Amino acid sequence: MSEITNDEPRTIAEMIPENNNANLASRSIPVSSVENEDIHDFVVQVESVYRGLGIPVLYGFLSILANKNGFFTAGRGTGKTRTINCIPDIKGRESSKWDTFTLTELSNLCRKYSEPTLHGSDPIVINKHFVFRIEDFSTLSEYHRMIFLTVCSKISSDGNYSHITELTPYLKIEDCKLTMLIAAQPKLYSLLCNRYDAWETMSYDRFTKFIILSPLRAGKTIDIALVPTLPKKMSTPPVLPESVDLSRLFVMSKEQVSEGRACLYARDHAVAVSMFQEEERVEQEDVDLFYRMFSPYLNSFSRLQHREDLESSTQVSSGHMELLTQIGRSMEGVSITELAESLRVTTDHIRRCATFLLGKGLIRQGEDRYHLSTELEQFFTWYKDTFSLPMPSSMTTTGT
Repeated sequence: MSEITNDEPRTIAEMIPENNNANLASRSIPVSSVENEDIHDFVVQVESVYRGLGIPVLYGFLSILANKNGFFTAGRGTGKTRTINCIPDIKGRESSKWDTFTLTELSNLCRKYSEPTLHGSDPIVINKHFVFRIEDFSTLSEYHRMIFLTVCSKISSDGNYSHITELTPYLKIEDCKLTMLIAAQPKLYSLLCNRYDAWETMSYDRFTKFIILSPLRAGKTIDIALVPTLPKKMSTPPVLPESVDLSRLFVMSKEQVSEGRACLYARDHAVAVSMFQEEERVEQEDVDLFYRMFSPYLNSFSRLQHREDLESSTQVSSGHMELLTQIGRSMEGVSITELAESLRVTTDHIRRCATFLLGKGLIRQGEDRYHLSTELEQFFTWYKDTFSLPMPSSMTTTGT
């Protein structure tokens, strides 16, 4: 691994290349026959159906390749569930969705993958990579959430979990990986971290937090099932030369997890990008691409974190998150009155919350409207110019 430094990353404006995709609109949507599909084709597939979600879906997919857990959080109607649903399965990763979570259900899942052991002992699940998806964490009761936390934190950290009973005869897991992709609204995410110390610890050091901003989704969306196609065969992990500079990814990651883990996150995310593109070596361009595409979302969440005092833990206000994602639904900005009506609060409350976001440089104010910061607007302009296709007239049904 290259030497890690604390150099500040460049601004998004400096990272954005000149648009060389003037003829993108004339391109056909990639289909499953594509043999060497690249990241651009993958994102365009999602954008052709769910605008503004191509990059979030790609992040979820790369998280699986890197074996890094992810929280997708934002207010209502921003595409959290769509994002989780659009992330394709990967051969060699055992994917499952959950709207409840019990030991019996987990035992039934393990039955599918268990292998007999010597001397007639209990069957065991060994050397598997599980992917647990939760489309909306609010569907799990408090009881199920606590079981999920207890069991999944053990598997995620140790790779092992065992609970053999008459009701759970197959629940014996050894040397397994677990990637969790969870969608949760800001209020629930904050509640979990503020109420349960174990959840705060797990979220702080075991998850990246991806706040979904979706100004490109303004207007109608399409309500069809879509799972993007993938390269025919995912490559083995590429070599990471020491000459590759991971400092930007490290700086970004240490705002999401502890400094010790940030090195691992930077390394594994860089490798995941190259693996997706079936490369033998990680190139500096792969690292820069990851930063360019995902830093606006990850850094936006990181800027929302704050502490009341040295004795308190780091927190993220659900109100600040919800207001930011509401402002982030439009490139044209949103008036204070519209925000107050949609969020069902007073205009004075909007102004108080907006003061925090203004201080963090996440939004700007113009007359009686709030806009995303200039930096974020530049990113989404690049996003639209690079990946968006014209919406076919026959596909304008409003989706939920």
